[in-house]
Amino acid sequence: MSDRVVFITGATKNSGYAIARRFAGEGYDVCISSRREADADAAAAAIAGDFGVRAKGYGLDLEDVSDIRRVFGDVERTFGRLDVFVGNSANLGLGAKALDMTPEQFDGVMNVNVRGNFFCCQESARIMARQGRGSIVLIGSVHYRGAVSGRASYAVSKGAIASMVHNLAYELAQYHIRVNQVIPGAIRTDRWDGISPQEEARRRANWPLGVESTGEDIANAVYFMASDQARTITGTELAVDSGTLACLLSYQKS
Repeated sequence: MSDRVVFITGATKNSGYAIARRFAGEGYDVCISSRREADADAAAAAIAGDFGVRAKGYGLDLEDVSDIRRVFGDVERTFGRLDVFVGNSANLGLGAKALDMTPEQFDGVMNVNVRGNFFCCQESARIMARQGRGSIVLIGSVHYRGAVSGRASYAVSKGAIASMVHNLAYELAQYHIRVNQVIPGAIRTDRWDGISPQEEARRRANWPLGVESTGEDIANAVYFMASDQARTITGTELAVDSGTLACLLSYQKS
């Protein structure tokens, strides 16, 4: 049994899975969640087999606070502690323009990205406070600092994450709990599968570095922010975005 435990939401594929594997590679026992328990179980089994750590998957409905409390209660009973929480799950709010958005679409994004993350942080902090230390890393987005069409609810939710990080860092510091965010931009995920080389080139032309981040790039940033290498860092953010935030307008090569 490891003396370090991490819980990552939405960790069955893409960046979330890479984050789980990064911590497992450092010897952490790993808890992961998904909306689909079978997917979480399969990902946990793969991690346990690859790294020789304990890993457990959970089906978790982030819109249900009672379900959040059920899962975190089981994490504490099963593993005895929680050292790191990574809030990675998100409702992406795709395709809902501001003038057409329904209350149900808006609430769906907010209930997962804001309400769900807040109550996961609350349950994490309760465990960590009893230990006298811990680290929380939320996954934000470059969208909170700028705008693109059809992503208003998502951007608003990520702005709330930034405010959540500041306020939780302030209140939880007395318990030696650090709270930060990693803000990705331009990540290669399974949504890139099957796109043409021309489309890849078009996307890359928007970013100063001209290359997208991998899940492993995001995982390295999350691990740093959670680790003792960042022991005096709290209430702040680390952008992993290929230079996206450095652009006032779409990047133009000179």
